Amino acid sequence: MNIRDIARLANVTPGTVSKVLNNYPDISEATRQHVLQIIKENQYTTKNGGRKFKQAVTPRIGLVSENVYNWVSETMQNLLSERFHNADYTVLSFQDNYFSQNKNEKFQELLTYIDRHQLTGLIYFGGNFEDVPADSFAALNCPVIFVNTVLPPDNMMTATTYSSVQVNHYETAYWQMESLIKNGHSHICMLISSKIDTSVYRLRWQAYEDALSSHGLSTEYLAESGYQCERAYRELTEVLTMHPEITAICSISDIVTPAAIRAIHDLGKIPGKDVHIISFDGMPSMHYCIPSISTFIQPRDEMACYIYDLLLGLISDERQHQHITFQTRFSPGES
Repeated sequence: MNIRDIARLANVTPGTVSKVLNNYPDISEATRQHVLQIIKENQYTTKNGGRKFKQAVTPRIGLVSENVYNWVSETMQNLLSERFHNADYTVLSFQDNYFSQNKNEKFQELLTYIDRHQLTGLIYFGGNFEDVPADSFAALNCPVIFVNTVLPPDNMMTATTYSSVQVNHYETAYWQMESLIKNGHSHICMLISSKIDTSVYRLRWQAYEDALSSHGLSTEYLAESGYQCERAYRELTEVLTMHPEITAICSISDIVTPAAIRAIHDLGKIPGKDVHIISFDGMPSMHYCIPSISTFIQPRDEMACYIYDLLLGLISDERQHQHITFQTRFSPGES
């Protein structure tokens, strides 16, 4: 018999059993006594005992993200890592393979990662698991929160085997493009991540195209950034040179928006006047660009606090799985 068996009999998570055995304070007294009673009834003892056992069952939180730079995810990971460390959790960080296109294989790797490291809980940033069968999610054996992840649409807001926290990517991106159109722009370049991107950035791109199409406007003006300013600058320079009629750029992420400013400037035009720019994510550095960038802000601090409280509640069996969508906030700039 092991910790997972005790957890199953007590109808709690393995992490809760671990915390009871290590006398962690953030477990309700009723849950603690219930777990101890199950341990007593089954005469459960550890094989290693003492210090070695304590090391083996120290609660571990996994922070997993795709191997691409995402400022919002990185900021939330730093905030969460600090808070979990302060709460005496061991935090393990892992970079997933963004270029792996077989999502079912990637999900199986996630299950293996949870088991190999005996995780108490896991937070997964980004990614796309929309084609993963529901029974695969049922195999998750610790509380998991997916953050800004593309998930199966049929059960995304009702699933009871995992939690999800996100912002309204599609709606915000649609408003992003609509604001340019309402300001009189009809030749708008979309600065996207990649045509093969399957993450939430794909949802943003789809929203851009839908907004343009709803007004009968062209979707041909397109530049790929690959999450890199260098590539964004190169492609935007080419598109703006070929299509001088473009008067606005809709940027998929703040991380590549500075490339748009430079490309416009180097072509002898004035950013924010000859070619307008609107962006997405809310990086503080956007305020210090010339011109300052209009952007939609993801509430990263509020999201991180919610994720932290939710995961602790799931680990202690005091909360049920939740599916929460946060709203972005528009920050007007000079662009």
